[in-house]
Amino acid sequence: MNGTYQVLAYIGLSFGWFTWFVWKRKKHLDHMHGMIIGMAIGMMVGLMTGLLFGAVYQGDLYTSTMWGMILAGSVGFLFGIPLSILCTIEGTFSGIMAGMMGAMLGEMLPADKVVPLLFLFVMLYTASLLLFAKLIETKGKENREEKKWVFTIHNPMLPAVLLTGAFIWYQSLLFSFQFTEKGETTLEVVNLVAVDFSYKPNEFVIKKDIPIKVTLKNGGNVEHDFELVSNKHIVIQPTSDNAHQHENTAAKKVHLHAKPGGTATVVFMATATGTYQFYCTILGHKESGMVGSITVL
Repeated sequence: MNGTYQVLAYIGLSFGWFTWFVWKRKKHLDHMHGMIIGMAIGMMVGLMTGLLFGAVYQGDLYTSTMWGMILAGSVGFLFGIPLSILCTIEGTFSGIMAGMMGAMLGEMLPADKVVPLLFLFVMLYTASLLLFAKLIETKGKENREEKKWVFTIHNPMLPAVLLTGAFIWYQSLLFSFQFTEKGETTLEVVNLVAVDFSYKPNEFVIKKDIPIKVTLKNGGNVEHDFELVSNKHIVIQPTSDNAHQHENTAAKKVHLHAKPGGTATVVFMATATGTYQFYCTILGHKESGMVGSITVL
């Protein structure tokens, strides 16, 4: 699953769990605490979703802003419904405003800056949910000696485990964004990881006549490469410094090579629709299943 969808799914599932958690303990919250938490949740979700949609719909600020506002505003609204009118209003407007700001960030930033900023927001969001949950439990004076104490928010190890899990999960994500360089060229970015013996992802979709930047990262223990069967319909872009890369050696061919831990990059464009195969040319790797395909629409 694309990293964008995974992040949206994570936001939805974590928000659902936290909302259920708060609703079950709403008698322990006064109006002020509910308003503060609702505003914080709306703002964080708005920044994350706005940033994501700003990167996905690069060049279409209206669409990314509307999606960011709708989703984050809905989050603030739903969270506050059973708590109070003020919490509902504050959460809704905080989400709307943050969705607008996040979309503008996603529009202005290049793709390589969106991913680390989104990581910061995701980790801050996760830590905040855990902190709010801890404060709510403490305020409710729940019994810490219950039999299933190890699975409750009182366990000091639980936040560390969940934050570590979120960190590891995010580092495994692969994003594919389109962004505008120098106000002229729309460039699609794909991060391709080669492991022993497969590609992640091994399938992706691009658009005809739109340049694509493929970065091959060798995450395996042996050398790997990437060669695209072009059928004379793949054109190397003149802006690419690494059209064919063995370390830093350039030549006119859609072929990337990287040693373990290394990376290589190429920019090319498909001039015809269809499905194009890529594979590792190192002896025995293709036969071991190191193949993939690009679908051009």
